[in-house]
Amino acid sequence: NFKYVAIASVVVLGQGCVWYSGQFWALYFLQTVKKLDVLTSSWIVGIALLIATPTLIFWGWLSDKVGRKPIILGGMALASLTYYPLYSALGVYADPKNVNYAMSILIVVILVNYVGMTYGPIGAFLAEFFPSRIRYTSVSVPYHIGNGWGGGLVPIVTTSMYLSTGSVGYALIYPIVVPAVMFLIAIFVMPETRKHSIWEEGAIEAARSRA
Repeated sequence: NFKYVAIASVVVLGQGCVWYSGQFWALYFLQTVKKLDVLTSSWIVGIALLIATPTLIFWGWLSDKVGRKPIILGGMALASLTYYPLYSALGVYADPKNVNYAMSILIVVILVNYVGMTYGPIGAFLAEFFPSRIRYTSVSVPYHIGNGWGGGLVPIVTTSMYLSTGSVGYALIYPIVVPAVMFLIAIFVMPETRKHSIWEEGAIEAARSRA
C-alpha cells in the first residue's frame, strides 16, 4: 500500500500547505509583518473566518456533484497563483495608519475560501481512496504527513524567510511552491473517487487502477 499512501500524501501535502498558508499565516502576517495590534488583526481574521467557514461545506457538497479532484486541485492552483498578489494587497489595505477593514476582510475570506476548496472534499477523498480493512492506518499516515509536516512547516519556514530577508515574496516561496508542485504531481497520480462506494472493496481497486 506504500504507493497509495504516497499518492494520498501528495494530495494532503498540498491541502495542508494551503490550509496553514491561508488561515494561520494570514493572522501572523497582520500581526508581525504589518504590526497590527492583536485586537484589530483578530477582528479581521475572525470576521473573515465567520464568513468563509461555510465554504468548506459548499466545496464538499460541490465535490459530490463534480468530483473531488477538480475542486481540490483547483484550490491548490488558485492558491499558488494568487498568494503573492493577495498578500501584497493585504499589506496595502492593512496599513496600521489607515486600515481598510472591508478589503482586508475580503482578502482573508478569499484565502480561507482556498482552504475550503482543498479541505472540504479531502475527508471524502481519503475515505473513498482506501478500503475499509486498512482505512484508518492508511488515512492517518498521509493526513498527518500532509497537515503535520507540510502544513506545520508553513509558520516555521515563512517566519524564518521573512525575518532573514524582510521580504514577503521570499516568505511566500514555500506556500506557493509546495501546492504548485503537489498540483502538478496530483494531476497525473490522483484518481477521481467520487463514484466509489466506501462499502465495496472493489471500489478502491477501480480508483487505484486510474492512479
